[in-house]
Amino acid sequence: MITKHLVHLCLSAVCASALWGCGGSGDSLSTTTATTQDQTITSNTNEEGSPDDQSVTSPFNSFDSVSSVTLSADGPNAGLSAYDLIENVFAAGSIEAPDMYPTDHTEAVHIVEDSDNMVGPHFVFLAHKALDFNKGVESDRQRNEIKTYDKSPTALKGYQGETMQFSWKFKISNELELSKKFSHFFQLKAKNFSQDNSNGNDDQPMITLSGVDKDSTGNELQVRYSKGFNADGTSTSDIYLIKADWSSITDEWLNITVQATFAEEGAFYMQISRMQDNAILVDINEPVIDMWRGVSSEDFVRPKWGIYRSLADGDSLRSEEEQVRFADFVVEKGTAGN
Repeated sequence: MITKHLVHLCLSAVCASALWGCGGSGDSLSTTTATTQDQTITSNTNEEGSPDDQSVTSPFNSFDSVSSVTLSADGPNAGLSAYDLIENVFAAGSIEAPDMYPTDHTEAVHIVEDSDNMVGPHFVFLAHKALDFNKGVESDRQRNEIKTYDKSPTALKGYQGETMQFSWKFKISNELELSKKFSHFFQLKAKNFSQDNSNGNDDQPMITLSGVDKDSTGNELQVRYSKGFNADGTSTSDIYLIKADWSSITDEWLNITVQATFAEEGAFYMQISRMQDNAILVDINEPVIDMWRGVSSEDFVRPKWGIYRSLADGDSLRSEEEQVRFADFVVEKGTAGN
């Protein structure tokens, strides 16, 4: 029996918490359906792949920021190294890159800086199929991520009842090979100071922005939600807030904004837009959703960015170095309007 419940999901084809947000009455609709053990979410797009209705009031506009922390690159061969910039903001120990572990791939720096005409200086996260491990352990997965954690400033951690926004710029090549299991590029994870399963535990990320290689449909963009663990310690099935064509977000700089209220009856919103023309590509609206896994006042939620992928199907991944680009991470606390 599942003890953690998704309090509310908008499941109709008229107002779906999925790609393009709430669908209108546009012509020539094509319907994409994402099915899970727990429910089905339906999304509507028109034949051109543009949103049917982008007039939905954005919750981001009513957010009143009370604190803001920014992490930005300063350019290649200029200023501080990428690692120094990251740790100066997120705290020492916030980097989970292979070269940070003596039993991992130490011969290469895994987060470097670059610059271009669209966003200027930015970070490049690197992955090497045959060389990178998972925090120094050779296993069925590899990781190159940055995170906020218990040693990070309080402004970077989400405590019970708090509302936070996370925004960043993101670019990924269509040539990057996705795992058939998972390739995560953003996570919201709980951090609990006990292993109590009564409220879901902190083992499973609550939210992941992922790409998956699907045999039948090709590469797929996914935003997954997890209820966490049952009280008996067994895991629950993921719920897919969207499933969409991966190519809709590749080879372009994107603006991504996430807003979350960390409560049992919390909220989660995500919007992905293309920088070139500000077109909204993804709009997720979950105004009532369980976004709290903590059991004490010390517990919190933290973000992670980078590339964390399965190697269980390593034959399907490229041997070439993969690159994922991020710029201008902003973490804010504030209040959400009605």
